[in-house]
Amino acid sequence: MILDGKALAKKIESKIAQEALEFQKIYNMKASLHTILIGDDEASRIYARSKIKTLKNLNMDGEIHQLPATSSQEEVINMIKDLSSRKDIHGIMVEMPIPKNLDKNAILSNINPIKDVDGQNPINLGLLMLGIEDHVPSTPRAVIRILEEYNVPISGKNICIINRTPVVGKPLTMLMLNRDATVQVCHSKTRNLEDLTKSSDIVVVAVGKPFFLKENMVNENSIVIDVGINSYNGKIVGDADFDHLLNKVAMITPVPGGVGSVTTMLIVEQTLRNAQKLMKNQGI
Repeated sequence: MILDGKALAKKIESKIAQEALEFQKIYNMKASLHTILIGDDEASRIYARSKIKTLKNLNMDGEIHQLPATSSQEEVINMIKDLSSRKDIHGIMVEMPIPKNLDKNAILSNINPIKDVDGQNPINLGLLMLGIEDHVPSTPRAVIRILEEYNVPISGKNICIINRTPVVGKPLTMLMLNRDATVQVCHSKTRNLEDLTKSSDIVVVAVGKPFFLKENMVNENSIVIDVGINSYNGKIVGDADFDHLLNKVAMITPVPGGVGSVTTMLIVEQTLRNAQKLMKNQGI
């Protein structure tokens, strides 16, 4: 069975469009996301433009703030602080990667936690550790949302996550633990990886290597969630060997059309949720 992220994204999109229109009518303004792009990474630019286009198609608004790769830490932080203070902005996101001379953690720490659409502010990551999921990294949220959409049980299941970053692996681990799963976090130093993946109910792979997860690493009951996005011979492919796994495993997400499709829509959804909460708190 293919876990269709595009279909789920369309479902979320339909709900957002109506709610965003209602928000605009009530508050005479549009929910708005502003994203900061530092440097000239083409993939980041394409992704940022895609989000803004989606927002505008859904009765929302957005803007990209382009900064040169030579920008100082102070310049970036000052821009974030300025955007965070504006009442007409409800979501803020810094596109990755950022230039190596900048301190990523210091930059993300300056995003207003209430406007943090991708859950990367350390305050929001800390709240996740306590089981509070108001602002959670979008890719891990997309994984959970797909499993919930297809009624895949998480409680009591053995989960293998091949990624330990603060963007995917670590927050996804907490989301799974919050839902009573037993989680193994694997990485480049993990021994006997094949044994661990093969004995797991759900395998989440996010290593950035095309076709990394092979047939010998899964079983017929495996549920494979592919978070990888790779360019291979002019095509976009995942970290799972999709063509060979499709008829081997119980369920699998495609690339493209899987986790990535839902991730983008959840960022848009979070922007609207932020706007609704901020305006309500202002008593408007």
